[in-house]
Amino acid sequence: MILCAGESLVDVVPGPDGPAALPGGAVFNTALGLGRLDARAGYLWPLSTDAHGRRLRALLDEAGVDTRACPDTDLPTASAHVTLRDGNASYDFRLTGTTATALAPAPLETPRQLPLGTRALFIGGISLAIEPAGSAIEALAHQAARARLPVMIDPNLRPALIDDPASLRARLDRLFALAAVVKLSSDDLDWLAPGAAPAEAAQALADRTGAIVLHTQGGDGAALRRAGRPPLQRPALRVPVVDTIGAGDSFNAGFLAALQAAGALDGLDRASDDDLDRAVASGIRMAAATVGRQGADPPWRRDLPTPDPA
Repeated sequence: MILCAGESLVDVVPGPDGPAALPGGAVFNTALGLGRLDARAGYLWPLSTDAHGRRLRALLDEAGVDTRACPDTDLPTASAHVTLRDGNASYDFRLTGTTATALAPAPLETPRQLPLGTRALFIGGISLAIEPAGSAIEALAHQAARARLPVMIDPNLRPALIDDPASLRARLDRLFALAAVVKLSSDDLDWLAPGAAPAEAAQALADRTGAIVLHTQGGDGAALRRAGRPPLQRPALRVPVVDTIGAGDSFNAGFLAALQAAGALDGLDRASDDDLDRAVASGIRMAAATVGRQGADPPWRRDLPTPDPA
């Protein structure tokens, strides 16, 4: 099981009939996408007993995602108010007093345990930049690394939400050092390495940590970089774009689901170029299907475009 630990919320998206509250949250989107691809996946994050929280849980259940690790809370579901410009989204998060504050590190005498059957951990999103959730997720990542489970991280950075950049940079450095896979957009790389070309910053991170570094480049596709190896590059699929909300999260789901199906998650350092290339292609197909829908709505396997990008 791939355990996805991190935020869920509702994206309040403008529409012709007024704002619509759509399911979202970077890590939730990845978990939902995994389930819709028939991957074995679980989810860990407090889910509200309010109407939004019940809807989030129902979507995960419908996709076959294991939600038994999700604590119930009476706090309202967190939200992000979305502004769209030419299909690209910016976010105004409403987190105080919501589910975003409900995940705390377990006491030292009763450390949080990874759910039974966890074979890989996916983390990221705004849950790494807020407290106490960031500390709880980081502790879980260290636990997974000690158990020799692969950890994938996608920071999905939202600079307007980052109150303490130095602290977040230090946390990300610690997490990158233990990660098997790091996914970063060009915007993420600009924040992490200002002034550097994103491709060079991605390669430098791969060289420094030994992790697989995925550099997603929107309409220019994606590159997979490893230390001492030539990059694997895939172009994007050319599709009509409604909005880009959740595209990167769907990419994560496609990438991880393909590796799980190939039996490559247990030995990523030994994964073949063919397995990795197919995983990147799977991520691109998922992202292409998502940008044709309103909001973060990852496709079911049956809805994916059939040809791989050439």
